[in-house]
Amino acid sequence: MSEIKGKLTDINHWIDQRESEGNLDKAETALLSLKAEHPDEDLICGKLSSVYFYKGLFTRDDKKREVYYEHGTNFGREAINLNPRAIYGNFWYASNVGQLGICRGVMASLASIDPFKESMDVVLKENEMFFFAGPHRALGRLFHQAPGWPISVGNKLKAAEHLERAVELAPEFFNNRSFLAELYLDMGRKDKAREHLEYLVGQQPKSDHAIEDSNYRNYAVEALQRFF
Repeated sequence: MSEIKGKLTDINHWIDQRESEGNLDKAETALLSLKAEHPDEDLICGKLSSVYFYKGLFTRDDKKREVYYEHGTNFGREAINLNPRAIYGNFWYASNVGQLGICRGVMASLASIDPFKESMDVVLKENEMFFFAGPHRALGRLFHQAPGWPISVGNKLKAAEHLERAVELAPEFFNNRSFLAELYLDMGRKDKAREHLEYLVGQQPKSDHAIEDSNYRNYAVEALQRFF
């Protein structure tokens, strides 16, 4: 495992600097090569799942997006088969399967809810801090956006519990505050929403994640203009 971690140093850097042109391709190539050497290592599969998630996120080609999310889902599933408690594997499997469901329409999206929740529950149990409180953020978003009972698991109170915890654990992460503000607006809690929207507007996007952060900051600007 120590040998693998040493080889992951550059790969982790490329994934972290994912908005720089070519870095995700470098990470993909290196991880596929590493997987050929270590076919039974769940972390490698989990990292590949994350790479394909971001490729899907950044592409403007709808067909490529679905293919990337499908690859990400498959590598995430492989990681879970190797290690059912794999944090990377479960988190990025769920992230990809959720987006793949959206790509494929309403019924596929509904069908993705149970596997999404099951994997995020594993991550939550293993490490609630993973990826800036990622399992709380993801579960909160799920409970906010999914239809309610009896169709599905939607529950705004549960959504608030998870998203408030996400902001508590990682207050600087734009995504956490953006999702919580959106939920508060949907719940009619405008004063609480405004607090987080104003925070986002007052921050500058991180230089290495400018695309992602700018999307959440722009939402905050638009929401303040629209609702206040």
